[in-house]
This record gives sequence, C-alpha cells and structure tokens, in this order.
Amino acid sequence: MSSDNHCRNNYNDIYDSKYSNPDNNDHYVIIGNGPAGNHAASILRNEDHAAKITVISDECTPYYYKPRLTEFIRGKICIDDLMVNSLDYYKNMDIRIRLGQKVDRIDPDADTLFLTHMETIHYTKLIIAAGNRPRILPSMSRFADCLSFVSSYSDVVDIKDEIHRAERFFIFGGDFVGFKFIHMLASMGKKIYVMIYPEAFWPYQLTHAMVEKIVAGLSSLPSDVLDVSDIFVKDDISGIEKIHDGFRILTQKGAEKKADLIFSFNGMVPAIDFAEGCGLDTDHGILVDEYLKTNIDNIYACGSCAQVYNPAIKNYSVSIGWPNAVAQGEVAALNLLGDNKVIESVDKKYFDLEGIKIKTTWWDDINDDSPVRK
Repeated sequence: MSSDNHCRNNYNDIYDSKYSNPDNNDHYVIIGNGPAGNHAASILRNEDHAAKITVISDECTPYYYKPRLTEFIRGKICIDDLMVNSLDYYKNMDIRIRLGQKVDRIDPDADTLFLTHMETIHYTKLIIAAGNRPRILPSMSRFADCLSFVSSYSDVVDIKDEIHRAERFFIFGGDFVGFKFIHMLASMGKKIYVMIYPEAFWPYQLTHAMVEKIVAGLSSLPSDVLDVSDIFVKDDISGIEKIHDGFRILTQKGAEKKADLIFSFNGMVPAIDFAEGCGLDTDHGILVDEYLKTNIDNIYACGSCAQVYNPAIKNYSVSIGWPNAVAQGEVAALNLLGDNKVIESVDKKYFDLEGIKIKTTWWDDINDDSPVRK
C-alpha cells in the first residue's frame, strides 16, 4: 500500500462530527498544511470560536517540520519528533484536516473548490498557503524519471531505505535543502558528486564570487566523500543512462560519473496549478498586496506561494523561510477577519550557506548584525 493510500485510509474524515456551532455559516478554508497555513488556522480558531475551519493538503501527514527531514532520513529523530501538530491537535482545536486531498481548481464566483476526486467544498473565505514544489529545469525534463527529491515527507518515506543502502550520490543543482542533504550524506560516509547551478536558488541568483566561496566550503569535506575534482561548476548534464546498478551521468564537458541515486535540488516553484484560469492574478506565485489580499474578494495568499507587493520598491517578490511563513499566516488570518495589518519582515533575514548570506526576505537590506537562521 502506498503512503498516499495509507493517509487516505487513516487520516481523512476523522473529524466529520458536527462543529461546536453548526448554525454558524462561516467556513474558512485553507489550502496548504505548512507553517503559513497552520498558523493561519490557529489564529482563525482563536479569534473565531464558532466558524468552520478546514485545512486541505495534498500531503498525507499532519503538519511537520520540513527542515528536519534530513535528520529523519539519518535516523537521528523518529516520526513523532518530525511532527509539529498531531491529529489530536486538530480535533481539540475543532479544525477539520483533509489530508491526501488535491485541489483541482477554484471557482471564485461560486466560492467553491473542486478536488481532484470530484468533491466540491464551499467556502466563505479562502486562504491559499499551498507552498511550493521542486523545480525541474526544462533541460532536465527528459530525465525526470531518473531524479529523486527531498521536498516532502512522502518523498523521504519512499526513498529513505534506498538512501541508506546506496553508496554513490550525484547531486544536481544545489539550493538550501541540497546543501543540507550533502552534509547529511557526508556524515554517513557516502561518496558524493556535485554539480552546482547558480540558478538553483530561485528567486535569488548566486554571483560568481558566491559560487567560489561555496566550492571552497565544500572542499573542506573529506576527499573520499567529496573530492574537489568531483565538484562541477559551469557544466551541464548531457545525458543520463540507467544501468544495472544505478545511473551513468555524462556532462557536456566530457565527465562521466556513476551513481546509485541522482537528487535534484534546483529550488522550488509555487504550487499553484489549481489557480490557473480562475481569475486570480499570478506571476511566479499568486500576487497579493501588502495586506496579503488577492485581486478577488475573500481570497488571501501567504507563504512561499505568494508574491507580496512592497509599496516602497513598487514591485512584487517572495519571502522564504519558516519565520516568514508564520508571520504571513498570522497577517492573512487577521486580515481575513477584518483587520488591516501590513506584512513586515521578521528578524531572521537570511540563511547562512557555506558561509554565504542568502536573503530570505526583500523587505530590508542584509546587515552584519542580523541573526543567521541555519
């Protein structure tokens, strides 16, 4: 039985009992089960004790801490340590959680969501906090069935045992999760090959100097784990062949490597396919104003699927990182309830990656006194 089927059989429709106030007509629906969506749900419940609240997620687990997935793979923590909220939490908060349910499209005129299995859900107000999904570069689409990812719990469950059995890993791209994964593999004594893509950090771009510093940082790893000659920069994959014991990877500059598993870390893109054609303004993500309101009444968006307007620079951009998502979830929920709060930056403004500061928010400039989130 797949992990998705397991979640449908065990998690859905657990909380189909009547809500505490069945006469209340408000139904707040949240698409997404990450930090933005869950924080929005808790704020809504704390401020409105009577309304119906539903969280819909295409993942099959309750709210979990994605930054700890590498610790879970390594075996340093168990599944209980990975979870932020248990199923009992939602039951006690009187929040209905719909797991393993994918939204197919939105009909704003009818205030209705259509799920892929043909069910419809009516809402009075909607928060889109759908998060993101792995980005596959167009040049790599023909190799998609050869690539593995570490972007969700279901990804990890499906391949965790293979990671422990495998000895050679080819890491393509980079990004924050990718470098954390590299250090996890190094701690396990695995052999690693890395092809760094500066564009892997979308929406941010690494400069040549930053790439050089990252390579220098990786070079500090033991040579039997990652030799400097096995770090590829300004190269590309020209071919991937499946062989009996894994894959043969060919690069445009003529290098050839054999690996048991190939992992792609080329950044994330907003998971908003369901919003196409419904009238919502979108670019890379869903466009919202500084109050996190979309161009359609009663629909808000927050977290890494939203592009927020900054009046100071008269442009849209995204913020990444857990603290930013939590802050946006709170503001979206309060404004949905009638407040008028402007989203502001949180204290943690950048990640530290191999000694390089990467911004997590565009609201303020980086300064040397800012705290680092690792």
